[in-house]
Amino acid sequence: MHSTDQPDRHDELVEQFRTFADQIDDDFAEAAGRLGGGTRHVRFTTGGDCRATVDDVAIDPSAMDTVDTITDAITAQGYDHADRKYLVWYDKDGCGLAFGNGGDDRPGADNPYNAGPHYATVGTGCWSWEASGHELLHTLGAVQSSAPHATSNGHCWDDEDIMCYDDGGIPNPPGGLVKVCEGAPENQIDCNGDDYFNTNPSQDNYLATHWNVANSEYLIAQ
Repeated sequence: MHSTDQPDRHDELVEQFRTFADQIDDDFAEAAGRLGGGTRHVRFTTGGDCRATVDDVAIDPSAMDTVDTITDAITAQGYDHADRKYLVWYDKDGCGLAFGNGGDDRPGADNPYNAGPHYATVGTGCWSWEASGHELLHTLGAVQSSAPHATSNGHCWDDEDIMCYDDGGIPNPPGGLVKVCEGAPENQIDCNGDDYFNTNPSQDNYLATHWNVANSEYLIAQ
């Protein structure tokens, strides 16, 4: 997405963004394979090549000022479907911010995170698959404040996890990031399978009785 007074770089950048989508999907597939219980893929809208659709959207320059004005502008252009999560790469310096449901850890299919529209926005300063996947996961319901390793600001403190970093809201104890998944690669989805995503949680797992992103209708389960 870009403003109407700047060059349209869609054709230059579209392959990069589709690759980000591929990498995000790979991360979900890796998590499902690691945790057991079937596979998961992101239910992206796709074109004839079965890769993510990346629309070319232009908005008024004044709407590029804040994430709120960006989402208002694209909503006015029809990106407001109740069955959609929107991942927005905007061509202006900035990082990531996502708008979800504001916190709801109920486990059933009627959880509001199973609907939309919700928006994940990523500015040029954070154009990467990792930041894009992080913000998308927020719109899917990660991380609830009731989760075992939750911060007070919607993240977690498992050091290797894609949703975990020191956001200023880590409780004490532990008081800082902890390598809960020692040796795991960076940016795994729920590296310990007990905070927001598990395709096969045991009965005593937090995710057996709370919102589990693995059950989201925005993921394809096989």
